[in-house]
Amino acid sequence: MYNAQYQQNPQYQQGGPALTIYAHGAQDLQDVETLGKQDPYLQFSVDFNNPKSFQKTFVHKNAGKAPVWNQTFTIPLTGEPELYVEIMDQEAAADAVIAFAAIPINQVVHAPGGTMNGLFDVFTPNGKAQGVLNLTLTSQNVPGQNTQYINQPPQPVKGTSHINEGHQRRVKSLKNKETASDVGTAALGGLLAVGAGLLVNKLVNDHKKEEETKLQAQAEREKFELEKKRLEEERANLQRQQQQYQQQYQQQQQQQQHQYQPQYQGGGGHDQGHYGGRHEERRHEERRHEEKRHDSDSSSDSDSDSHKKKKGKKWDKHGHWYSPGDKVKYDGSKYICLQGHNSQPDWAPNVAHSLWRED
Repeated sequence: MYNAQYQQNPQYQQGGPALTIYAHGAQDLQDVETLGKQDPYLQFSVDFNNPKSFQKTFVHKNAGKAPVWNQTFTIPLTGEPELYVEIMDQEAAADAVIAFAAIPINQVVHAPGGTMNGLFDVFTPNGKAQGVLNLTLTSQNVPGQNTQYINQPPQPVKGTSHINEGHQRRVKSLKNKETASDVGTAALGGLLAVGAGLLVNKLVNDHKKEEETKLQAQAEREKFELEKKRLEEERANLQRQQQQYQQQYQQQQQQQQHQYQPQYQGGGGHDQGHYGGRHEERRHEERRHEEKRHDSDSSSDSDSDSHKKKKGKKWDKHGHWYSPGDKVKYDGSKYICLQGHNSQPDWAPNVAHSLWRED
């Protein structure tokens, strides 16, 4: 923005003509940087043939297309008609030209109070308009300048700028130097790249060998872990098989023991459950058998023990142990014992067919 100090400059207030330049910044510049953002600065002079006459702003790092400087400069005037401006990109070798322009000074001299806040078009080295430069210019002690007093900073207005052919030749020469520098830098970079390539190849090969060694060690570890896992699974399977075999063996032992134990001991078992529904019917039948057996038992008491063994004893229903093959008489019939058991009233030979068979 305009600052009132641009109107007064003690160095030239009592001396000859001068031009005060306040460099605000620029917008919409072309981008000449291939990598990253460009670092613009402004340089200017009223004599483009004298390289030493150019003054410069500071370099706005990474400003890209929109640098801001906000710096003030004053240069003497000796009748020069134009101010030549160049916006440059700072480089490690030769700086690159971003834009340039020639600004007629008479438009400043005739502005109110000799001050102009101008927006000036700038051009690429090839002559294409690209970007706008904002400068506040103030003329001092210039013959014929407008001395109208202003108490407010002037607002930005469109200023006049153009291409001066001599100035453009200078700009193109700067661009050629930049190109030559880029070629030299590229050549040097190529040599460095070759050397770096050799070094990189060695590093890559070393890294590759190191990676191969690591991969081989990792493969061996994985192989070891897989073998370890396989052995653990085999051991676990063997233990499960042993447990299953032990359980099956115990079950077989229990089944064999159960086969040799009385199935009807204690009034329980399968037959009791099977015949439990006919309990009352059996009791009536037992009473009838008891009456018939009374006469048979009386005649049997006179037989000798050998005769009883040969012909069979009467069936004892009160907890008598019968072994397989024992013979008894019951209800006028003879029966042979099929499996060992303790007799019970409900297990009569003519009823408990799993224990007795008629002989």
